[in-house]
Amino acid sequence: MRWYFLWGLIASLIMILVLFVLMITSLRRNWNHTNRSVVSYFLPSLLAILLVYLAANQLVPRVFDAVQIVYGQYDSTEVTLSEENFEYNLIIAEDQVFYYPPSHFKNMETGRYQIYFTERTNYVMNIIFIGETDEANENLVNSP
Repeated sequence: MRWYFLWGLIASLIMILVLFVLMITSLRRNWNHTNRSVVSYFLPSLLAILLVYLAANQLVPRVFDAVQIVYGQYDSTEVTLSEENFEYNLIIAEDQVFYYPPSHFKNMETGRYQIYFTERTNYVMNIIFIGETDEANENLVNSP
């Protein structure tokens, strides 16, 4: 799972660098007065806003979480999960959303899980099955 996180970090960095180069290129057009449309005049401002937004929401949290991954220090929580909590690459549990590589967890049992995740991006590093829930145990006892 570390590699999937690392590829996401690299993709975010490349995206920020491409936006930065596009912004510099469009700024040079403005400085040289070679704009051909009104939209190209405002393009550097739009690219700067997009660059700041993506850096603040994608790159910076991933860089800070990369430090946690290097040292192997993750936050953890215990949650009760069933198959409905697992979506394509999300685990939705008790007011929190956790992210994991698509198709990584298959055929998860209903029960208590301990989830180790990164602090800022809520990316799942490990998930451990702890045991059955109290409801599942009651159903086994009450069944004929």
